[in-house]
Amino acid sequence: MRNAALVVLIAASVLAGCAAHEAPPGEGAVDVAARADAVGGEPSLSSLSLIELAVTEGRLDYSTGMLYKTYSLFEPMSLPPEYESSVPSKGGTAVILEVQRNWNRLSPDHRAEIELYIEPIGDQDEGTALDDVTPDRLDHERDQLD
Repeated sequence: MRNAALVVLIAASVLAGCAAHEAPPGEGAVDVAARADAVGGEPSLSSLSLIELAVTEGRLDYSTGMLYKTYSLFEPMSLPPEYESSVPSKGGTAVILEVQRNWNRLSPDHRAEIELYIEPIGDQDEGTALDDVTPDRLDHERDQLD
């Protein structure tokens, strides 16, 4: 029984890979290949991984990707369905730090939305200032994730 499930999973993965390869860019190539496996239809990647893949493939711009990553940590029900996943992410500290370090790369609309969940640090007019990475600040950010 276990071997039969494995054969079905491998066959579906191969077929999904072919379908994803044939799909035009920007039309959900990840939906078939990386988002669901054949057995249970469950996502095989975390939301953060799905978003990162979409940014890497150029289907999402960087700023939108960071907004969606923030949603995946703090308000997953705000994610578009193609980035929803029941696979847990490994942690949010890296996302918080990336947002803070790259604040000036985010669009003003995305900054306003992200700022509801993550505070920018330092003087934002001077690029990537990281002058407030104190233990208290990091504890506060970690508590926000829990």
